[in-house]
Amino acid sequence: MKQVFAVGTYTEPILFGTGQLFQGKGEGLYLCTFEDGTIRTERCLKLQNPSFFCIDEEKMKIYAVNEAKEFQGKPGGGMTEISYDKTGALRVERSLCAGGEDPCHIAVAPDGSFVAAANFAGGSVTTVPLNAAGAFLTGERLYRHAGSSIHPVRQRVPHAHSILFDGAGHMLVPDLGTDRLMVYPCMPGGVEAPSAIALTPGSGPRYGEFSADGKHFYLINEIASSVTHFCCENGILRPRETVSTLPNGFVGENICSDLHLTPDGRYLYASNRGHDSLAAFRIDPCDGTLTLLGCTPCGGKTPRNFCIEPNGAYLLVGNQESDSIVVFALAADGGLREVRRTNFPSPVCIRFFTRTKFHLENEPWN
Repeated sequence: MKQVFAVGTYTEPILFGTGQLFQGKGEGLYLCTFEDGTIRTERCLKLQNPSFFCIDEEKMKIYAVNEAKEFQGKPGGGMTEISYDKTGALRVERSLCAGGEDPCHIAVAPDGSFVAAANFAGGSVTTVPLNAAGAFLTGERLYRHAGSSIHPVRQRVPHAHSILFDGAGHMLVPDLGTDRLMVYPCMPGGVEAPSAIALTPGSGPRYGEFSADGKHFYLINEIASSVTHFCCENGILRPRETVSTLPNGFVGENICSDLHLTPDGRYLYASNRGHDSLAAFRIDPCDGTLTLLGCTPCGGKTPRNFCIEPNGAYLLVGNQESDSIVVFALAADGGLREVRRTNFPSPVCIRFFTRTKFHLENEPWN
């Protein structure tokens, strides 16, 4: 069955928080088809550093960040609203300055009333209200984080890293620089001032996902190379365990990047940069605890982002520094088997469409 996904890329030089200067080779946001492990590029919309994006299929919108330190002549990166149709045509509707440097993650609120971006270098969050059709409205707001933590290089200042929603009326923002999980109460069109959950010093929280029933939350820690499992009850998160993403005896530099649950909730995968692998965990069906099954080489260098296709049969990982997307088949026991490698310029975000019925040259896409 043919499926459709999009890929965000780096298109120009970007200075990372690690101090690395990376030269992007992509041209923007790509639309691709996927069938039986094979990837085909269909469209490309030229954009500046669309390093992360989210999709609202009900309104047929894509919201992308423009990861930069200056955008449209103003300090801070950008946010771009994109419309698409069933032919796969992509059109920029509006771009605006996020007000914070290097926005790296973006998400739409569950009620569709606003979109929010995490500004990594700016240590802040930007919210933008949306109208009923999903278009940007005026009235964007900037929320600056404050503080630091123990890593002498990575945690001197705040680094907001992702935007998450808990299903209980809160927007959660892991802040890598301060080792805190910022909790913003949501309201129509935006958020209110946050409270904070303190995390283990030096962990460097980056991104997380909730289980389908909302009872468990899994947070990947970039600096500590670990996953922290929280139990969630009545909207309150309580840490249960923290497990390493690396095999016993590993010696070397590593930072984590991404984390995803399988659609059936039986397994969790996490990506290691340095070890350049995908860690696989079994999830206990009773208490949600994690057991490391092993680490599989990711087939390239620096697995920045990966995505599990909606049917749970394949995992696609974007290897940022080796310019490739590698496809793995997911086994019933949680194992990964490499299927195919595809050359792709600086891939840093992969997302599948799940509801839109596309058509290309009168051929139906599913």
